[in-house]
Amino acid sequence: MESRPLKAIDLLRHELKALRYILDHLHDGKLKGAALPQRDDFQSAQTRLIYEEIVNAPTREAAEQRIAALDLDEIDVESFLQLSGEHYYAYPALVRERAAAIRRGALKVETA
Repeated sequence: MESRPLKAIDLLRHELKALRYILDHLHDGKLKGAALPQRDDFQSAQTRLIYEEIVNAPTREAAEQRIAALDLDEIDVESFLQLSGEHYYAYPALVRERAAAIRRGALKVETA
């Protein structure tokens, strides 16, 4: 794991990539069980909200509609929805690993 503090903006970018991958693969059955990070693995309240919309929606299309309706300060929702998460397969595991390291105190996040 990283020895220096992680910038909050980098953490947010990585969480958004994980969410994009989850959005692209959860509802078609390609992402299950241990491959799916838990809600609390996401450090930002806004990424946790997007996560909830994805996992609680019955379909990908419904998740996209729910996300599009969100009013988020730190996230450009329109850009997020236009991305493809196809190449972000490593990010869900990264989110889980970093969350565990943050909980253990092994990784700090810079706030400024």
